[in-house]
Amino acid sequence: MKTRLLLLLLCFTGFFTSCRKEKETRVTDYVDPFIGTAGQGHCFPGAAVPFGGIQLSPDNPRSGWEWCSGYHYSDSIISSFSHSHLSGTGIGDLQDIRLLPVTRRPRPGEKAIDFITSGYAKYSHANETAEPGYYSVTFDNGIKTELSVTNRCGMHAYQYPSNAIHGLTLDLTTARNWDRTVMTSIKKINNRTIQGYRKSTGWAREHNVYFFMEFSQDVDVWAGVDTLQLLRNGQKIVSDKGYAWIDFGTVTNKILVKVSISSANCEGAAANLDQELPHWSFDKVRREAKQQWKRALSRIKVEGGTKEETRTFYTALYHAYLAPYLFSDAHGNYKGPDGEIHSVGKENQYTVFSLWDTFRASHPLFTITQKDRVNDMINSFIRHYEIHGLLPNWELMGNESHCMIGNHAIPVITEAYLKGIRGYDVEKAYEAMKETSLSKGHGLELFREYNYIPCDLEKESVSKTLEFAYDDWCIAQMAKALGKENDYLFFMESSKNYKNLFDPSTGLMRGKLADGSWRTPFSPFSSTHRNDDYTEGNAWQYSWFVPHDIDGFISLHGGKEAFARKLDSLFTLPSVIEGSNASPDISGLIGQYAQGNEPSHHVAYLFNYTDKPYKTQYYIDKIRRELYTDRPDGLCGNEDCGQMSAWYVFSALGFYPVNPCDTKYQLGTPLFKKVIIKLGQDRRFVIKANRENDQYIYVKRVLLNGDPLDRTWITHDEIINGGELEFELTDSIIAD
Repeated sequence: MKTRLLLLLLCFTGFFTSCRKEKETRVTDYVDPFIGTAGQGHCFPGAAVPFGGIQLSPDNPRSGWEWCSGYHYSDSIISSFSHSHLSGTGIGDLQDIRLLPVTRRPRPGEKAIDFITSGYAKYSHANETAEPGYYSVTFDNGIKTELSVTNRCGMHAYQYPSNAIHGLTLDLTTARNWDRTVMTSIKKINNRTIQGYRKSTGWAREHNVYFFMEFSQDVDVWAGVDTLQLLRNGQKIVSDKGYAWIDFGTVTNKILVKVSISSANCEGAAANLDQELPHWSFDKVRREAKQQWKRALSRIKVEGGTKEETRTFYTALYHAYLAPYLFSDAHGNYKGPDGEIHSVGKENQYTVFSLWDTFRASHPLFTITQKDRVNDMINSFIRHYEIHGLLPNWELMGNESHCMIGNHAIPVITEAYLKGIRGYDVEKAYEAMKETSLSKGHGLELFREYNYIPCDLEKESVSKTLEFAYDDWCIAQMAKALGKENDYLFFMESSKNYKNLFDPSTGLMRGKLADGSWRTPFSPFSSTHRNDDYTEGNAWQYSWFVPHDIDGFISLHGGKEAFARKLDSLFTLPSVIEGSNASPDISGLIGQYAQGNEPSHHVAYLFNYTDKPYKTQYYIDKIRRELYTDRPDGLCGNEDCGQMSAWYVFSALGFYPVNPCDTKYQLGTPLFKKVIIKLGQDRRFVIKANRENDQYIYVKRVLLNGDPLDRTWITHDEIINGGELEFELTDSIIAD
């Protein structure tokens, strides 16, 4: 009897443990990759792994603002499944190595491009599924496609209707948005393998993608430029255009395709498959991709929110972990900004650094949850510097695009160093920071000469002045930590240059001429994508970027009360933008505040510095509720490689890095009743809050490890060391 009871107890324990494990894996069920694919989010819904080098996703046959990622939820036609995509940028590129299953064969003499476009397939969202690491769709013509990925490889599974032709098109030519094909190659290696390349120019000026592709059965390959001709084994075509049709015959209607890409050569792409995908089990690829996401997402566990809030949170965390992308292949090779092939050996090179966006919250999030990758990213910066002579600005696939302003690799390095993340050559990193800041391009020479950038000598003069001043403050902190006193004094002095563009009569930052007079006329509501004074914003939106000297900035306004009144005006002025060429980035408006554009992201937290933190709590809650949802249009602006979502992650946790390099986080108001941040095997940082209902947003008291916290911020060390942060909330305003 005792033995039977013991067996029953063991069975029950095993069943309970199994259920508990199953429940833990459900964190991935809260992710919806379709969030951000409508509206202005510019997200893609396809398969990827955290920070992976493959983004295997569907493309629509359109170009333009809405289709920067290749896909927009409003569309109903798919033109291809391609292997590289940008996550939420405002410019379109990539979409390389485009495949599409089709049910017809080319007619004799039919133009290749006509045959390719004739295969574009209609679909319904009702027949579309996406989850972390997996995407599937069934076309109206009956073809079902499933996609999954490893770090450097993509796997396609096609199921064709019975009695249909089983074919696949390969398009190396069709350009979308900024991209234009320069040269292509397609070579048939044997009956089951092809390889080649696509070289293009666009936002990434010199973009080379080499591919290696294997099929689960013997195939015939028809390739060409104008018309398609049968390729023999060992034969290849090289041209400025390249198309192919792969004939699977009729042996089976279930086909698998493995694809890998490399920026270096076809050998690197082949090595990716040998290392990461030597088998033919689609289910194994899908399962392991989901496991990667489970491990990454489970480092933060939230409890006590609604289903919508939890879905929004974990999808935001998912988006934050899509970029940067792994760039080096299995041989350790990648194309550098000089166009040459470089090697990192067994280390990792990353690409897609949207630093103007991501230094604000994405990289600070990585310092808590992705410390090892932070070292890889900074080493990627240093290699870029060694080849290019400067740190990256907006690096894209081995190219320096110089798309945005500032030198924001500098705060990323400084933040990491001051937070104790130092797995790189620190002196080389400092050398790169200093060399970049003292270079002469993009207005820096004027910044040094005038102690501001004159608006009659350089466009975007105000925003560049403010961002260079912040970068210099960051270098000063690094210099101080390294004992470089003269550098510290020099860069601290130049970090005050923001004051030279503050107009006390308007309380805003304003363009100034080389002779020291203000630009006239002055319209603080005027906004263009790139105007004379501001980058993607207007005076109201950009005038708050002084995160390194907020006390000094408050003094310019005449003190805390005056500063608070000015902040109030930002949120309460009419949401009007002047100018016929208004930037589409200016979105998610609350008054003149624009959550859809990064310069606004720290601003709601500035009330903490005015003795009115309840206003920070009010606006953070308002932004979360009104401008983020779990619908396809759930982002109010471009995702921008993770920054839009990283803001939400931090703001849902209850704190935010207003100045990432002061190693402090300003407190807001938590969204969940309980959050557990896993920092290591035996360390946790727990956030608790008595969220009785949606009106409980105001902070009555904060306890850190049981002791009252008499400040509006916590430090990075207080988080990383583990402990408990408890918010006592109320539904009533806690004034002064």
